[in-house]
Amino acid sequence: MESLSEQEIKYREDTTKVYRELLSIPTVNNAFFTNNDESNENLISASIIVSQIDITNKKSKLYMSQKTILKDSSSKKNHVISSPIQQELATSIISVSPSHKKILTIKENPSTEFEFSFDITDGSHLITSITSKDVHKKILNDEWFGSFSWSPCERYVAFIADSKLNVTGFFDKEPKDKAIGDQFVFRDDWGETYSPVANPSIFIVDIEKEVVFPVEPFPSEKISAGQVIWTPNGEGLVYVGWNFGKRKLGIRACFNRSSSLYHLNFKEFINSRNQWKENQKSDPKQTKLTTPLQIVNLIPNGNNGCYRSPRFTPDSSKLIFLGFNERIYAHDTCSKIFSLNWPSNNITKQPPQSFETLLDYKNFNDSFPGVFCQSLPERPFIDEKTFLFSTTIRSTEMIVSFNYESKELKIIKIPSSTVDGSDEEPKLYILYDIDFKSKKYLIGESSVNQPTKVYLIDYLVDGNNQEKQIIYSPKPSEQCNSIFKSFSATIHNVPVSKPTPQPYTESIKSFELIYLKNKNSTQSSPLGCLVFIHGGPHSNLDVGYVSTITYLLSLGYNIIIPNYRGSTGFGKDFVDCLPGHIGDLDVDDCVQAINYTLDKIDTTIDRNKIGVIGGSHGGFLSAHLSRFPIVKTSIMRNPVIDIPSMSTLSDIPDWCFFEAGINLSDPTSQYHTLPSMEEIEKMRKCSPSFHIESIKIPSLLALGDSDLRVPPSQGLLYYRMLRERDVPTKCLMYPKTGHSLDSIDARLDQWVNISLWLKKYLN
Repeated sequence: MESLSEQEIKYREDTTKVYRELLSIPTVNNAFFTNNDESNENLISASIIVSQIDITNKKSKLYMSQKTILKDSSSKKNHVISSPIQQELATSIISVSPSHKKILTIKENPSTEFEFSFDITDGSHLITSITSKDVHKKILNDEWFGSFSWSPCERYVAFIADSKLNVTGFFDKEPKDKAIGDQFVFRDDWGETYSPVANPSIFIVDIEKEVVFPVEPFPSEKISAGQVIWTPNGEGLVYVGWNFGKRKLGIRACFNRSSSLYHLNFKEFINSRNQWKENQKSDPKQTKLTTPLQIVNLIPNGNNGCYRSPRFTPDSSKLIFLGFNERIYAHDTCSKIFSLNWPSNNITKQPPQSFETLLDYKNFNDSFPGVFCQSLPERPFIDEKTFLFSTTIRSTEMIVSFNYESKELKIIKIPSSTVDGSDEEPKLYILYDIDFKSKKYLIGESSVNQPTKVYLIDYLVDGNNQEKQIIYSPKPSEQCNSIFKSFSATIHNVPVSKPTPQPYTESIKSFELIYLKNKNSTQSSPLGCLVFIHGGPHSNLDVGYVSTITYLLSLGYNIIIPNYRGSTGFGKDFVDCLPGHIGDLDVDDCVQAINYTLDKIDTTIDRNKIGVIGGSHGGFLSAHLSRFPIVKTSIMRNPVIDIPSMSTLSDIPDWCFFEAGINLSDPTSQYHTLPSMEEIEKMRKCSPSFHIESIKIPSLLALGDSDLRVPPSQGLLYYRMLRERDVPTKCLMYPKTGHSLDSIDARLDQWVNISLWLKKYLN
């Protein structure tokens, strides 16, 4: 172990204190309306959930605060009353009923496998507590498989969980109806963050009968279910079904997985289940429900596309949803908005024959660059015809209204936080929840130097908003506020230096970068600069608050954030132009971002102190940039280094083929498991490993040992190749940590290590 000088020890202690201060600022996880008083239209209640790292105990903790917003009818001003104490939550799984009068919380028993407690409360007491044991495995409550959905009558709650397999070993004395000998049969799971989730299926909480049960026999051998919602009459369920063919591929951050929308007749199912329960009384041997489920594929030829986020209109006449009505190979791109007419009678007898495209793909030169969002809000409608959603728009995120009847789209203008609207940093807006009756909604607002604040907004039809009431604002320390004031953010349009390949040469001639200027950098005292590169490549870095970027700024650097060609938020063609040109166009844009910043944006930067940092595909680009003389050090977090070897190990092998420019001739087929020699050569030529002899600069790697997306063998390969060539290098390996490096150990350790590395090699 290398010994440190007193000065180095003091620097380590000081920078650790700064990081601790920044970690003390809570992160807003969610905000939603609760327990609204229908008898008093001037009173609204909301809950805000924040997360914060407990450094001492190495835990991420959740807290909930209650806000009561009282409108003074005489002055027309809102008064916000906050609960005096934040309540620590024992679980992250919380769901509010449509009436806002009931809350469901779910806790897993840590001492008993597959045992869960479902607690339903109202504003004053516990209504009931239901325990389920060995009914299902992991509950999936996230942006991919969906949250909890209450039936209109609020008796039932539908959710998604991993099904238990009915298998056992050869020596089980009471196998009953279990499949003997299938206990250790290999089964594909859904990859990064979802291992070992193999069979996501629909489950029901029956609050009246106090029981949790599966919707079965579910066709788990054909599709995996997610994003379940109730039909308006409460007699059916609509859900996304992913058709995985011969192999499940990683689904996290992959919007291109083949899927359709399905309807399940819940009324018929529950009648069959009740009859089966009655039959069991006279014949206990009837251990399973055998009546086939009535399931309808709502999308004609639906499995040729990818569909998600179904939502019913307030009048129940249409189903609105997002997706692609074609095979898509990029892991994320511009989405379409669709609708289909919802029949008033039995959909099983009269399934939809077609659906309508409400909003088509948009491109780089369109005024609105298209829909780039994970999903629509759980309750998206603000009036009978208009729904709201937040979407990435170039280098920021904004809230949009869309009228499905007129097809009119508006970017909503959020009022400035200052009186005259001057001297404001570019802002990012996230939509949390909408209250249809009061025409109000909750948003999060942040900027690079402002942690998220939560506002209550009054909706106006013209797209402008006159009332903006803050209901939550974090309280950073004086040291943090001092850091926030020490830098500013600007967005710049940068001309490309290498023309975009056909057919996009004329349409795409620039990209954007975000520049974070450290105000301490002057001509007489220049500071260094870090290029912070996003992964994907089809993702985006925006102007929202990121604590780790603030931390890097506090170390005394300027930061360039390039949204290179291939990034999301700039139109479908901006995404489509990169596959087949990774390691070339994206690298060139990053180099151009550096040169443009040095020459056109900030001439005070110390040109001898340029470093690069990125994760995943951003690590791939950081490794590529390491061969350019202007770059002095490189930091890579779970980087892609050698695409041929990654293609046989990653949970998304199709990414390796498609991004390297290897296309499928048959759009209905999947990429094969083993690349040919010709394909290996093509993959290698765009990989950083192809240029290993040109890389001489100090390089730091941070890897998660449980990464299924970019296996740690990628980073270790790079580490060992550099060591063989006597290039200064260091590798951090975090146990039980996946691709995002978001375990507590990784979050607490990697960034301080990065700061020490930069101090050594860039100062």
